[in-house]
Amino acid sequence: MKKYLVMAVAALSLLMAGCKEQKAPIKVCIFPGDYPDPTILRDGSDYYMTHSNFTYYPGLLIWHSTDLLHWEPIARAVQGHDYSIYAPDLCKVNGKYYIYYPTSSGENFVVTADKMEGPWSDPIKLRVSGIDPGHAIDDQGNRYLYTNDGHVAPLSADGLSITGRNQKVYDPWQYPEEWETEGMWLESPKILKRGDWYYLVSAEGGTAGPATSHMCVVARSKSVTGPWENSPYNPLVHTYTIDEEWWSKGHGTLIDDPQGNWYIVYHAYRNGFHTLGRSTIIESVNWTKDGWPVLAEKDGAKWENGGLQDYDYLRHYENPLMWAKWEPGFDNGTLMTTTAVDESYEIMAKFRNTGGSRAGLYLFYNEEANIGVQGTTPNYVVRIRNDRNKVTVWEGPDAINLKEVCKDVDVSTYHHNVYKGFFALRPAYFLDGGATLEDFKYTPLK
Repeated sequence: MKKYLVMAVAALSLLMAGCKEQKAPIKVCIFPGDYPDPTILRDGSDYYMTHSNFTYYPGLLIWHSTDLLHWEPIARAVQGHDYSIYAPDLCKVNGKYYIYYPTSSGENFVVTADKMEGPWSDPIKLRVSGIDPGHAIDDQGNRYLYTNDGHVAPLSADGLSITGRNQKVYDPWQYPEEWETEGMWLESPKILKRGDWYYLVSAEGGTAGPATSHMCVVARSKSVTGPWENSPYNPLVHTYTIDEEWWSKGHGTLIDDPQGNWYIVYHAYRNGFHTLGRSTIIESVNWTKDGWPVLAEKDGAKWENGGLQDYDYLRHYENPLMWAKWEPGFDNGTLMTTTAVDESYEIMAKFRNTGGSRAGLYLFYNEEANIGVQGTTPNYVVRIRNDRNKVTVWEGPDAINLKEVCKDVDVSTYHHNVYKGFFALRPAYFLDGGATLEDFKYTPLK
């Protein structure tokens, strides 16, 4: 395992001390593993974040932080449904929290709560098509919902219904024709007000595909509905070469802290590890004299120690919030999944079977792409090692007497570019017919 490394002491101390002049920029992965499409909200001195959950339910896992670096899971906002949830948008208006999200059914929904811990409302369907909704509000309190391809529709005062026509108001920034991408794919509209300007941060280039596909671009307007002018400094975030530490960087949100420092939070794949899914990254942002955001450190520059921060994610595996059910179902049983955070790791599970029940342990992308084993013996233990996408599996009656089932199976192709879906190769345990999970361990490998 590439051990999580301590970020620069100066950067952390400045953030914690609330120093307005940020001497050492922050540039770090805060959520290694499968945490795509981040949406972040600052509420006073508290920060909240959630991500796409696709077909893992309960969905929309909400995280809380007070320093932008260390996060705790606090709630899940959506219970099981028959659709996949894509890129959400989190906001607060008049004391109420909202999460807008699109689904694989081609529809958009919103859920609300009076506090982040919940309870969250049942989903309310919005009569607007498109993906990646982005909430916007003007100085008069009028509310809008942006979607992909530069469209916007008016929202009701309570934010729970669409009140007018969906209109196209923004044309994308044209990136150089020779850049290798999946296509334009104008998505992820995120809107904020700073000074006299509204800023629109969008994603272009496609979210997977080539390592250089994705990016964040910026536009601004004196009106929340445009017309918009594109930044002369675009793109704000982009992967320029396959040699960089992080691939397909994009889908960003600008966020400030109470002291006036600015950051962008976005997602990216770790170099060579599409199987891990898209991690969440934060970088410091400066503002030019002519009022545009730019990275505090040059985009494409080498990351200090790979960008990984020293943080104990392992304890989260004991938290039920960190587990979600594969809602389509698998082999007529229940499959519970979580996210891996390391390039090399082991998982081990101990099960109890009774009356012909079944239990098993997997690394699971989808029904086509997975590796693992299940059994029916009363005491059943499975160990799986993933050594940089080479997987070995053992099974047996206890942790000492294990028999090798398969060795060094290449799982490097178990990801979206081959099997679609935008999922990740996740640790997962399987139960059927009354089987129970007695113990689960996740161990990073050096």
